[in-house]
Amino acid sequence: MKINNIYVKGEGYAYCKSSFYSAHDALSNSLCYTFSRGVNRLIGEIDSGCWAVSYLLSMYKHCPEDFVLLDEPKIVADGKQVSLNDLSSISCYMDKSNPMFCSDASVKELVIHGLKQSKSNYSCADIRSLFYIDSERFERAITGVGNEIFKVMAAIGFSYEREIFCFPWLSQRRFERYHKNLIAVLDVLESFKKIIILPVGYHF
Repeated sequence: MKINNIYVKGEGYAYCKSSFYSAHDALSNSLCYTFSRGVNRLIGEIDSGCWAVSYLLSMYKHCPEDFVLLDEPKIVADGKQVSLNDLSSISCYMDKSNPMFCSDASVKELVIHGLKQSKSNYSCADIRSLFYIDSERFERAITGVGNEIFKVMAAIGFSYEREIFCFPWLSQRRFERYHKNLIAVLDVLESFKKIIILPVGYHF
């Protein structure tokens, strides 16, 4: 399901978690979010609401216990109202806590599995080349890829033909640590007209 834009409005609380941080964040009906293809930067503090919306769209189905929603969020994709579960099959939370990445299998094996599930026309070699992943790290488990972690998560999500890539909140220090590899990932996903939601703690 290809999507050009998403409108989100809701109220409640989320206990957002990543490999780096965790925080209680709030969704407010006073804030409406519109996301389109390409990189959508949400700039704010860790508890300013920007992480909550990214976490909601990608992890609600996997971790419903992390949310207290005061009403059903209004989500409109390309003019049609959809549910959180509708989005779960095409969203990818870019963190190792995502069940898609909780495996001892190699990155290569996870990509192959994704390609089989999606019946994609890409080959495993195509995916590695598209995301500029080191050949040695491609053979490792996701826990052993170092600062290429965002590359391999994006590659796996891409192999499953996910359309929305939701990042955890990143501080300035964390963003700069992954800067070169992270920018490369954003460029590749943007070139394929994916929707990228990127909550960050500063302007760049």
